[in-house]
Amino acid sequence: MPQYPPASFLRDPITVPREERIEHYRVQAARYKQLAEQEGRLSVREGLLDLGRQCDAMAEALTVA
Repeated sequence: MPQYPPASFLRDPITVPREERIEHYRVQAARYKQLAEQEGRLSVREGLLDLGRQCDAMAEALTVA
């Protein structure tokens, strides 16, 4: 499984550009969806997909805000 670098805004959330936070949430959403595709247990797969949807929603909210 690939290693993902920590999001820079987790170190200093005040000064990170909105675009960078949007990209982070989009990457996280894709990661959760990818993990869900590989998961055999339905409840875990659904949980991962839900996390992906939440990340997508955060990115969208930051886009229109």
